[in-house]
Order: sequence, then structure tokens, then C-alpha cells
Amino acid sequence: MRHLILCREYPPAPMPPGGIGTYVFNLSRLLAESGETVHVISQLWHGAPESAEERCDGRLIIHRVPMDEPIPTPHRVADPDLAALEVRALYESGFPFQCFSWQASLLAEVLVEREGIEVIEAQDWEAPLYYFQLRRALGCGPKRHPPCIVHLHSPTEFIFRHNEWDIARPDYLASKRLEDYSIGAADALLCPSRHLARQAEAHYGLEPKSVQVIPLPIGDVPMLERSDAVWERGTICYVGRLEGRKGVIEWVDAAVAVAEDHAAVEFEFLGADLPYAGTLSVQQFVERRIPAHMRARFHFRGSRAHAEVFEFLAGARAAVVPSRWENFPNTCVEAMCAGLPVIASSDGGMTEMIEDGRTGWLAPTSGAAGLENALRRALATPPAELAAMGRAAADAIRHLCDNSTTVERHIEFRRAVARREPTRSRRFPANIPWAGRPLRDDSARRAARSVPESGIAVVVTCIESGALLEGCLASVRQQTRAPAAVVVVADERRNEEARQAAEQARAAGWRVCGHPGGSVAVAKNAGVAAVLAAGTSPLGFVFIDAAERLHRDLIETCESVLERCPDVGLVSSWMRLAGDGDRCFVHPCPAFPYQLVANEAAPASAVRAEALREAGPHRTAMDRPYDDWDLVNAVLARGWVAVTFPRLLSERAGTVDHPAAPAHGMRQELLARFPEVVARDAQALVLLLEARARAAPGPQGAAAAQPVLGLRALLRRSLGERLTRVRLVARRPRHAARLVLWRSRRALARAVARFATGTAGRVS
Repeated sequence: MRHLILCREYPPAPMPPGGIGTYVFNLSRLLAESGETVHVISQLWHGAPESAEERCDGRLIIHRVPMDEPIPTPHRVADPDLAALEVRALYESGFPFQCFSWQASLLAEVLVEREGIEVIEAQDWEAPLYYFQLRRALGCGPKRHPPCIVHLHSPTEFIFRHNEWDIARPDYLASKRLEDYSIGAADALLCPSRHLARQAEAHYGLEPKSVQVIPLPIGDVPMLERSDAVWERGTICYVGRLEGRKGVIEWVDAAVAVAEDHAAVEFEFLGADLPYAGTLSVQQFVERRIPAHMRARFHFRGSRAHAEVFEFLAGARAAVVPSRWENFPNTCVEAMCAGLPVIASSDGGMTEMIEDGRTGWLAPTSGAAGLENALRRALATPPAELAAMGRAAADAIRHLCDNSTTVERHIEFRRAVARREPTRSRRFPANIPWAGRPLRDDSARRAARSVPESGIAVVVTCIESGALLEGCLASVRQQTRAPAAVVVVADERRNEEARQAAEQARAAGWRVCGHPGGSVAVAKNAGVAAVLAAGTSPLGFVFIDAAERLHRDLIETCESVLERCPDVGLVSSWMRLAGDGDRCFVHPCPAFPYQLVANEAAPASAVRAEALREAGPHRTAMDRPYDDWDLVNAVLARGWVAVTFPRLLSERAGTVDHPAAPAHGMRQELLARFPEVVARDAQALVLLLEARARAAPGPQGAAAAQPVLGLRALLRRSLGERLTRVRLVARRPRHAARLVLWRSRRALARAVARFATGTAGRVS
């Protein structure tokens, strides 16, 4: 078979070595040595500067793509300057690693056609397969559709939860959303541990036992011989990044408690140090928990080369994997292979690797107390018995993760997947985990009827940007596919500039109708009425302002997506702000609950005519740009899918009209229309609002905080005096948010639902 694996961490990589990169390094080599052809796409950087190299007699080919400049692919030929803008926008976004997904996906499309790829794999973390899957569902890319396998390793949502990291970090929501999509659009799911497989099935609403479980391969890990002195006085060795999820804090507390009774024991820590609380790193934080008289027995060695790790393991009598949450840690595999018994928590795949009392010691409970119990049992084990346990550990893990057996299972699994027609990667996931329904639940999804509608109608509103109308219409005229109709709605009575622009447009042959007065939403509705009155039955509508410009293939692209994807009700795209520092918006696909917090659809979006009829016209009570935001919400609430086509297809001369935070009146208008959606997503909505308020600095933060302050006032009234002092925007916002959720989840949901419908009273 011909395999393709996407992995930014394939070594040598610009980050400390981790389990994902080690897995792909071992598996790709083992597959190639078994006669398979394997292509790997990884990151190009100064430590790995070759764009392509071959190993294993040409059966293993490693391709590398840069993160900061476009690669030459057929997609880039039309406009290289625009391609450079797209890459820069992705790289400078809050989640820069999506740039690798973009570059790797475009190269993957080339390899699928050129190399005859039969199956594709990528991990969940950072969603390297996201753009490949999205473009496939949109009808882009090669005509061949090899199935997509997502390897469940460590979803961002799980990592943040167990590290207690702040979801206000700019990379969290973007990475979570891309990973959720990639998992939902996978044709098959793979995982090395039953522990995470069952967790993922429950969390994402997957069918029981739908995730294939194959343990990690061993690779080339030597069995290390140790002297009697090492088994008697060797260290206890931790290998892994210093982060909260890895249980380092609990492990240090347990080690300190035991070290008082074992004056000779010493502890090694090998791994990169990560930030933790405030200005402290994890190492700095735990060092403060070690009494001064013990600190010489705790050795923090930092990140080490792979070969050096085994030098430290050779001097250890036991290894430790104390994680709060873990999948199937490669560090545990390597320690056991090297002949060490392992002290481990029971919160991960370690329970599938270690037999308590024979190959290691499993903590009976979570936290420091359980680890202390396991450590005391380990230190009470005689040296000869430790050596026997080390041999048993090596035998057990080499049997469980045998290279030959693992590769055979992988090949069998991949052949079975390749024989099936890929379906999930060719359409959009029904929803996301926060939506309160299983990821694959299609019960509320709409699909377009077969009606004789074709083409895209364009409605241009010219209210205050008359001087820009000519350029806007020029961009419409240059479309690669002509619109079904174009109507200009101009405010000729109240705006002299708009009147003159309208006269010039009429003289040029454009259809112009007068603005009937009122809001911009009224003008948009008038434009729709004018199109329909002329006897045109378009497939969809695009609403733009005179200040906006359409790139040449926007109409063709949107029409193609609506024709191919009957469940799509709205097509957005990436957007350039040419007059605002030449910035670009590269939002993901609009979806609840995120869409309730901010409008993530570009102004020049195409709305399916059928979806527009169901959602209703633009609400005239909504000020600009909330009328657009409200319409997107209404389309989603009706069960239609909204997608963002990953390309710069429009631009605006000036700043975009997307608000950071709406006024209270507009907020209530937006939410009151969708009480069921708001009630369903109440908890997620509060967390998102609170995170958004804390993420924005200075005056923007104060503005973004306004919806949260309104919710705080509502909570005071609704939840009673015991939560009177709760503040979602405070010096300790994370603590406040937890307090709300821990004490009254159900009451919170009811309160936000009342907030949505307006029955709780106006928030001032």
C-alpha cells in the first residue's frame, strides 16, 4: 500500500521530542521495512532544511513544508501574492500551527494524485488534516478520495482541562474547533489505548468500540543491564515535559513525603520545562514545594537528547509516570523496554501496560496520596525483586507492543479502511461536542430540496460609501462566473454621494433601486424583493456593501459549494482588510455556541435562497452589522451548515464591521431569537464570554466584558445571595467561573435561558 502521514513533530522537529513524533518515526520506518511505501509530511526548519529526502531504499519519503511562505502547488499558481497573504494570516493568527495544516494539506492533495496514496493518517493534536478534510468536503482537491484516519493521541480540550490552562489563551478555541472537525470528519479513528478510545467515544458521541485500538510500536529500545548497586541505590526517574497534566506537582509532593523516611533516595526529572502559574514555570513552582534540606536530591536535567535519556534510565531502579491524564505514554513503553518497573497513576493507558506488583506499581487513588502509596511500595521492594520486576516489565511490554505484530495489525487495519468508501471525510460533521448532541447526530440537519434554482444574485447596498461603488461593481463585473442578477440599493434621497454613484451605475447598465428608508437591513430586503420581482430564481444571495470587493472567483466558488453540498446553507470565506494594516480574517466555519459570541462569517457570504426563506429576511430592528450576524445565527438555528471556504475571496477598504462585543440591546435581540439554542449551550456560552472578556486587553477588554458584566448581574438576581460576590470579570476570574459552574450548573443554565428570552429583565 501507499501511505501518507502528516506530522509536524516528525524528528528532527523544532520542538522537544514527544510521543506523537516518536510514534510516526517508528511506525513509518517499520511500515517501509515491511515493504510498504510511506510518505510523511513534516515541518521544514533550519534543523531539517531539505524539502524531501528518501530512506529505506526509497520506500520512506519525508517531505517538509515551511510555516512562513507558500509552497508551489497548483492552488498557488493563479495569484502568488494572495497565497503569501493567506500563509501570513494563518501564521500570525492566534493559532499559528494551522499554517502547517494548510501547507501540508495542499501538498497532500498533490501526493494523492501523483503518488497514488491509498490511505492518509494524522493525529488529533493541532489538527494537521483539517484543511485537507475541509477542502475535500467543499469539493476541492483531487478526484481520488483515499480515506482519512485520525490517530487519537491528545486532544487540546483534554490537555487544557488536565493542565488547568486558561481557555482564554488565543490558541485554545481555534485548535479545539479544528480538532473537533477533524475527528468528526475522519473515515476511521485509531488510538493506542482503550482508556482514551472509550473516553473519546463518550465525549464525541461515537459508536461504542468504533475507535480501533492498536498499541504503539516499540521501535529500537535497548534492554539495559544494571548492577546490584543500581537496583539497591538507583534513582527514581521521571521522563516527560514538566507540565501539570503529567502529574509532576503531585509526584513531587509524594516524593517529598516519602523522602523524609528514605534519606538515600534521589529523584531525576528529564524534560522541557513549561510555564505554569503567573510568571513561574512548572519547575520553579515545584522547587518551592521541596524543603531546603532535600533539594540536593531532586535533579532537574531539562530536555535531553533521546540517547541521553537511556543513560539516565540505566542509573535508575524505577521509572515513574504520574500523569493526571494520559493516553499510552511512550515514556512508559521505553522505560519498561529498558528493563525498569514503573510507578504510575491509574489515570491513563498505563493500566493496560503495567501489572501491579509484577511489572510496576499502580497508584490506588488519584493525586499525591496514591502516588505516595505506590512509591513506598516500590522502595520497600528488595533489589533482587526489583531486578526481576524489571525483566518482567521488559518481557510484558515487548509482547504487548511487539514491532512485527503492531505493524501487521496496522497494515490489516489500513487495508480494511482503504477498501471502504470514504464517507465522513466527504461531508461536514453534524455539530461539535459543545453543542449538546453527539458529533455524528444528523437529526436536526437540513438538506436543500431539488428546485430549479441556479446562479448567485448580488445585492449591493450603497448608503454611505458612494465613492467606492464603482470599484465594488467592477469587482462584480470581473467574476469568472456571472451573477444571476445584480441589484444596487442606493440611498439617493439623503446622501448626495450615493446619488451620484447611483446615477453613474445606471449609466453603466446596472440595475439600481432606491433605498426605501430605515436601516441597512431594509435595503437588503428591498434588494431581494427586486431580484425576485424580475423573475430570477437564484440558488443563493450575496449581500455586500459598496466598500467591499469580490475576488474574481467568489461567485463561482460559492455557487459550486451550494450545488455540491445540499446541507450547506451559508458559504463564508477568508477576508482581507485592505485599509486596516492589510490584515486578514481566517475564521473557522461558523458554528454554535461560538457564533453566539461573535459573528465569524465574512460580510460577503453567500446565503442559500431556501435557507434565507426559512430563516426569514434581515430583521429591520437590527443595526448594522448585527443584521448580518443575526441572519447567520438564524440559518444555523434552522439546521443548515455554515462553512468557511479557506481562501481570500473578498476584501474591504477600511475596518470590518464585526463588533468585538454588542451593546446590551443588540445582545438581547440576538439571543432572544434562539432561546432553545442558548439554553442548550448556556454553560459553554458563559465560559466563552468570560474567556473573551479576559483575552482582550485594555479598552477592548472592557468592551468585551460588557456582556459578562450583564450576566453577572443576572446571576446575582437569579442564583441568590450565596453567589452575590461572584464576579466573572475579576482578579481571579478562573476561580469565579469555577465557583459558578460547581455550585449551580442547572441554575446557571436556567438563568442564561431566561436571559436569552428577556424574561429576567433588562440588564443595565
